[in-house]
Amino acid sequence: MYLTKLKLENFRNYENEEINLINGINLFLGLNAQGKTNIIEAIYTGAFGKSYRTLKDNELIMFGKDYLNITLEYEKNNLNNITTFYIDNLNRKQIKNNEVKIKKIADYVGEIPIVIFSPESLDVVKGSPSKRRNFIDMICCQLSKSYIIQHQEYMKCLKMKNSMLKNDYIDDNYIYVLHEKMSKYIKYIVDYRKEIIDKLNIYAKTIQKKITEDNEEINLIYNTDFLNMTEEEIKKYLDDHLYIDKLRKIAIKGIQRDDLEIYINEQDVSKFGSQGQKRTALLTLKLSNFELLKQEKNEIPILLLDDIMSELDSKRINFLLKYIENYQSIITTTEDTFVKNIDNIKISKVSNGRLEK
Repeated sequence: MYLTKLKLENFRNYENEEINLINGINLFLGLNAQGKTNIIEAIYTGAFGKSYRTLKDNELIMFGKDYLNITLEYEKNNLNNITTFYIDNLNRKQIKNNEVKIKKIADYVGEIPIVIFSPESLDVVKGSPSKRRNFIDMICCQLSKSYIIQHQEYMKCLKMKNSMLKNDYIDDNYIYVLHEKMSKYIKYIVDYRKEIIDKLNIYAKTIQKKITEDNEEINLIYNTDFLNMTEEEIKKYLDDHLYIDKLRKIAIKGIQRDDLEIYINEQDVSKFGSQGQKRTALLTLKLSNFELLKQEKNEIPILLLDDIMSELDSKRINFLLKYIENYQSIITTTEDTFVKNIDNIKISKVSNGRLEK
């Protein structure tokens, strides 16, 4: 699959813009603060129904306007498709796919598979566990509607539990009932995360060796309290730790504490890796993400690469460009010296929310 057109109306600094895309490298060139990243964000928002840069949808609306529209046109299975995303200042939100209203986001996420790579993505390697959980959850959500639903239900239960723990009076029996529900969601989520991480690990090992010319071996390890537990064992584990939850007034145990540990040559890259190793590990993770989605969904994901060339050296840039030359990518950059000898490429200059003709 690939995108053919992006239409923006009142999105960030784009009042009315229509952008045609090729099934190859789409390079958006311009100075900082001109709107290049907004193009990446618009595609992501249209594909996921939410932005990755803000939690408030109405912040996406152009200043002084009442609403925004994002339209994505794409070809999939030799058919033309259209997705529209609408939000107004009253937080009324609507997503349509081929004129059909999307009632639940779980029914839509994964329709347009996306892999995003930005300078902030380095937090996946060097940041907190939550960044790595988000990385894995983003993959899982694009592959499984059930995962989205189970994760949403778990988070609802967790919110209720944490709310109860903040009270002066805590009804233990009420929390035990929540634990029974949460144990079912935890079992599903942990098993699915483990399955995806194991598959991701296989791709990562091959890609890491290619990038480093066999000098480095990467290993991904899923760190969770609940691996290989039954639902009954999970519930007992949660029940047994309730006294600690009550002391700290927050749930201490749960899949919200899981982590993806990344090792290079048997050392934790987040603690002991050099800056070069961290960037290589991130490149490996993102390309492994791409390969996993491609194989599991039997379609080509779209690569969104936001100003990452400034984060990579020439060797890694050349590896990346060679890797993606036969796929669709959306790349933003402040300079284009790295795109020499590339045939399947379209370069557009961005200036103050407009594409220069």
